[in-house]
Amino acid sequence: MIKVFYGKKGTGKTKHMLENANGIVVNAKGNVVYIDDSNEQMMKLAREIRFVNVKDYPVQGADSFLGFICGVASQNYDIETIFIDGLNYIVGDTDLKAFFDGLKVINKDNCLDFFISINGDENNIPEYIAEFV
Repeated sequence: MIKVFYGKKGTGKTKHMLENANGIVVNAKGNVVYIDDSNEQMMKLAREIRFVNVKDYPVQGADSFLGFICGVASQNYDIETIFIDGLNYIVGDTDLKAFFDGLKVINKDNCLDFFISINGDENNIPEYIAEFV
């Protein structure tokens, strides 16, 4: 499953992400990873959740970040859910079609669920993202 929280800044996307992460980890059989571009939300997550600040790594752009996600997924086969908070802050404002095509493959081949927040106008959601909102 790929679930996207899409909306303008300040509409509660991160709050929903944190609630989902903390709720999922309670019954998770595997590991949960939360990726963000700052440490601001780290203390709001259950201690069982693996928090990753992507700014600690040389990730630049959507292709690089997709490779980063592949690395995270491959380093531990027990990961079942990955949260990505503020995707457009991590990769910049770019066309994300290839990124989402890659996520579909990772999701299908590895049974990984993704929860992603993206800032943007909910009236102009790209078609390749709309299927996940």
